[in-house]
Order: sequence, then structure tokens, then C-alpha cells
Amino acid sequence: MAEKTPSTNARGAYAKTEQLRLEVLDTALKMVAESGFDTTTLQGVADGVGRSKAGVLHHFGSLDNLMLELVKHRDGVNRQSFPTQEGAEFDALLELIAHNATVPGLIGLFSVVSALAATDATSTDRREYFTQLYERNRTAWTQRIERAQQDGLIRNDLAPAVIATLILATLDGLQTQWLLDSDVDMIVHLKALITMLAPAR
Repeated sequence: MAEKTPSTNARGAYAKTEQLRLEVLDTALKMVAESGFDTTTLQGVADGVGRSKAGVLHHFGSLDNLMLELVKHRDGVNRQSFPTQEGAEFDALLELIAHNATVPGLIGLFSVVSALAATDATSTDRREYFTQLYERNRTAWTQRIERAQQDGLIRNDLAPAVIATLILATLDGLQTQWLLDSDVDMIVHLKALITMLAPAR
């Protein structure tokens, strides 16, 4: 039997590390979704994956960093679960909002981590991530709005970038209000915005 080369061992160790990171993120994602971020602890996550708290800290550094990585992980999961197709952008958005209403813990996590990022006095990984996230989302929605305006599906008296920013602001604002008062129907209000964006007939 041939000996494993150092490079093979290194690849194996890397794969195990990535597998553990994914297991921790999936476990924490489920815990936050079910119980809320404020009751999710490093020890609880460690127990969930059968590891020590020190072992989890070794891979993530701190609870704050774990929560940021969890936001990133959830973003990736949502992009796969709710892909945006040309011509049906608002349909995917409504599906995502309906799903978000079933996982208030994750919405609270996003709201808190993004708010902390906005108050970071210096450039941090957290602030950089959210800055890039909003820039990427604004760019994507600006392009979608431009196409929709060309197709006559959205009013053209407003700049696409302005509409894109308003959509993102509406989503964040609705989710915050819903967290504070579950009687706020996010779907109803989002549909109202979509109606207001339709061209005059």
C-alpha cells in the first residue's frame, strides 16, 4: 500500500476542516432558526456537533465571527433555494419573504449583525461583508429594473438604481417591523410596492 504524500494528507485535513465548518454552520443555522440567535451559544453549537467549545472556537474564533459566517452561509443557501429568473424577479422575492416569515430567528440574526456592521467604527470583516452585499444586491436589482423598464413592466419615470435601493430598503424595513409586530404582513406590503412600481395604464 503506497504511503500518503504530505500533499494528500494536507488535502485530507483541509477537507475534514471544511466538512466540520459546514456541519457547525448547518447546526447553528437550524438552532437560530428554531430558537433565535439570542439563545444560541457556542456551547450549544458545540454540543450539537459533538465537539468542544474550544474546538468550535478554533475554527471560528468567536461567537461574533460565527454569527457573521452564519449570515454568509444563509445567504448562499437562499440563493440556491430561491434563484432569481429573468421576468420573475418579484415572484422569487415574494417566495423568499414568505419563507423568511417562518424563520424569525434568522431574520433577527441578519438584522442584528447588519446593524452591528453599520456601527463598526473602523473597517472590519463584518462591515466589509455587508457593504459588498448591499452593493452587489443594488447592482443586480438595478440591472433587473432596467430590463423590466425596457419591457414596459415597471414605470420608467424613476432611475433604476433608485428603485433598486427602495426595494432593498423596503425589505429590511418590513422585516424589522415584522420582528417587532407579527401583525405586519410583509407579503401584503411588498405586493403594494410592486403595484406602485407598475407603469400607469
